Amino acid sequence: MDLIIVNYSMNRSNLVFSHQLNTAVALAENFENVTVFTPQSALDTIPKNMTIIEVPWRKSSPAFNGIMIILKIWPFLLLHRKAILFTHMVDVHAALISPLAKLLGMKHYFWYAHATNSFFLTWSSIFVTGIISSTPGSCNLVFNRGKISYLNQGIDETIFPFANRTPRTFNSMIYYGRLDESKNIHLLPLVVTKLKDIGINLHLDIYGKELSHKSFKYIEDLKNSISDQINLNDVNFSQPLQRERIAEVITRYDLFINLFSGSLDKALIEATFMGIPVVTWNVEYCYEFGTWSKGCVRQSLDFIIGEVLAIMEMSEDELTVEIKRRLDLALSKHSFQGWINRVTNVLLGAR
Repeated sequence: MDLIIVNYSMNRSNLVFSHQLNTAVALAENFENVTVFTPQSALDTIPKNMTIIEVPWRKSSPAFNGIMIILKIWPFLLLHRKAILFTHMVDVHAALISPLAKLLGMKHYFWYAHATNSFFLTWSSIFVTGIISSTPGSCNLVFNRGKISYLNQGIDETIFPFANRTPRTFNSMIYYGRLDESKNIHLLPLVVTKLKDIGINLHLDIYGKELSHKSFKYIEDLKNSISDQINLNDVNFSQPLQRERIAEVITRYDLFINLFSGSLDKALIEATFMGIPVVTWNVEYCYEFGTWSKGCVRQSLDFIIGEVLAIMEMSEDELTVEIKRRLDLALSKHSFQGWINRVTNVLLGAR
């Protein structure tokens, strides 16, 4: 069986979308021939059964992008209507491709995992064979919900290896990921301040990058506001981590903090793989792994402070057991190869 993949990137240096490259390469092992349509590609070697076709993409140029999708992808679909089509988190592409794929009788599956639904997702859901997502919070369509398969996250545990740290100290916290208002970055320094007020000094390093002008202004305003309120030695902003250095850097820290309140953030699972206690109010994460304070999750800073205190009050043995429990659960539900197997089963109609 042949597979057609449409994604945003086949470039390993693109930290945001490198997961799409890994997915395409892994899926190629389960199909006879794989063709990938993508705006950017930078690979020295690709699987022998894979062909990559670049489809130009310009930010803020929807007419150009639409024309490129039609000119580059539509003719290929007309000639390969027996192939399975997999659009990977490319909602505009899916919206323009799905009606044609439906008309041609193609099986078309659309991976979508985002805290908010786009118009393009809703439109595509009318035509696609199925929608694949990680968790209910990542795709909560009102219509066509019966088409959704929830397959959890797919995190490569070899990139985020477990680091057994004993004895544990509590001097530092880390956040890494996208710098955006939706991630509640502005609340992270307040956690440091509240902890300091009760005699707990934790340094916070924030690693990440703004992906839009709006996000850039949000972070600049945040930096200006906290410079007058917080000792800058307590909070530091740094450039995003290179993928090959993530594990090396992150395992230096005592706690991982993430105040994203939407869907299950991959970074939460990555930190869990590495054995770093995760401090979060993310409902999907807390529902799956539990809270350190054993209470109900609440989106308040007092809850977060309570989580930090609960971790610090645990004995070394108690903390080790709980970290191991969370690691085993994460591996059983969110490992990359397990996820690839589940995606393959959906694409081939085995599920």
